[in-house]
Amino acid sequence: MLTAGEEYHDLVTLVREKARKNGGRPALRFEDRSFSYAELDRESDRIANGLEAAGVGPGDRVAALLYNTPEFPLLWFGLAKRAAVLVPLNTGLKGEILRYELADCAPKGLVLDRRLWETYAAVRAEVGIGTEWVVPRGAEPGAPLPGSVRGWGALESGALSPALPPPAPADPAAILYTSGTTGPPKGAIIPHEQMLRTALEIGRRSRLEDDSVLFTALPLFHCNAQEMTALTALLNDGTAAFEERFHASTYWETAARFGATHVSLLISMINVLYKQPERPTDRTHRVRTALTAGTTRGIWKEFEARFGLTVVELYGMTECGCTTLMNPPGAIRLGSIGLPLAFVEAQVVDDDDRPVPNGSRGELIVRPRAPSTMFLGYLGKEAQTREAWRNGWFHTGDYVTRDDDGYYYFVDRKKDVIRRRGENLAPYDVESALNRHPAVFESVVVGVPSPLGEEDVKAFVQLKPGAAVSPEELFRFAVEHLPFFMVPRYLEFVDEIPKTANQKSQRYLLRGRTGGVQHDREALGIGTRRP
Repeated sequence: MLTAGEEYHDLVTLVREKARKNGGRPALRFEDRSFSYAELDRESDRIANGLEAAGVGPGDRVAALLYNTPEFPLLWFGLAKRAAVLVPLNTGLKGEILRYELADCAPKGLVLDRRLWETYAAVRAEVGIGTEWVVPRGAEPGAPLPGSVRGWGALESGALSPALPPPAPADPAAILYTSGTTGPPKGAIIPHEQMLRTALEIGRRSRLEDDSVLFTALPLFHCNAQEMTALTALLNDGTAAFEERFHASTYWETAARFGATHVSLLISMINVLYKQPERPTDRTHRVRTALTAGTTRGIWKEFEARFGLTVVELYGMTECGCTTLMNPPGAIRLGSIGLPLAFVEAQVVDDDDRPVPNGSRGELIVRPRAPSTMFLGYLGKEAQTREAWRNGWFHTGDYVTRDDDGYYYFVDRKKDVIRRRGENLAPYDVESALNRHPAVFESVVVGVPSPLGEEDVKAFVQLKPGAAVSPEELFRFAVEHLPFFMVPRYLEFVDEIPKTANQKSQRYLLRGRTGGVQHDREALGIGTRRP
């Protein structure tokens, strides 16, 4: 557990001091490898040395296309020891979106899983990254790699150089991409202090004990797994355990094998787990707490009773910490996203940023109570940064209410971001891909309710005069050109996209449209299995 007087404001000091304190205690566990605190410090030193040999220094950016594998935290902390910046990218990206994010962050190097080489190779010539390291996997499938590509082993060898001074709390630790509602994705610049302060507050509200094991199947390229699992465990002298992908049928068995006491879940995961056939293993685990977002009220208590745990609901965003509000232990309110954490101040306001009365719907806005505890801005996008920080507050784009005791309740999204299977996606990205089909004149994408919770993606498509395309062909085009989580589930052809007087699409009219012919991609048997 975190003891009195322990304070950490950068990732390097955290890793070094915890190695001195905990030595051989288990820090990280993966399916095929584990690290003690001392090993994590030593092995990330080796990666820092390899990065130095490759010319990576303070402020340089290195992108990562990595699953939940041991190389991820070694790269993460190795970069921190070089005062460099990690840019973890969604492993589902491909095509134009992948090309855009790589070009936008302009990394000095890229580390990627061998299984993702073909996806990256399709955009490689356009982004021109100087140094590439590939992490081998299994039987090395696919075509031979170019001779200039280095193996992961190149980052693990050589004598260690004198350590650089630890980064400052306000120095960037990572750039995490978020969906833009009216334009391309934005890279949120995350300082060291934000990552650690968020993890500190999560730990305080999670009732961690000396034997705590925090387990997640959520991807390490998101702030959730980084802050809620990895850093919260390390701060509190526990163990962080990772599954490469979520498997509902074996989830509780895996949690038991890791000895998990705390897990992180999304609403879609909760609903899938709840719908699984009951098994004896539903309660043969040590899990005490499930940290979640968006739990369905109707199954909340049944889920707790069946799996023998307590659901702790929370709310967060990349820009202001993966957790910004959270229910306190012992005072959880059903359906609430909780109370603001200690480092953040929150308000509920109308469209003119005036506070609304308790019980009234308004937009949630937040601001930090301490320096460097929220993001530093969007990479290369000053106008979008200013817009997000209107009147000195960060505008979340989410509608909430607040009760008289200060508890907040999520209502709906104000901005046009679709939440699907734990991923935020922007209609802009899906529409841009669909509009490249030669038969498509224009498209509008909306979120529609999903039986698994959150939303599914529906596209309304207006064809060019005289053009024709079948639903099957357009679905296949989307599968080819979009990450799988962005591919529309539903498609409806319309004669004309409704517009305002200034020719903006009236998305809300389409969102509530009834009576049209809707085509279901899954019913057509297209792209039903995640690649």
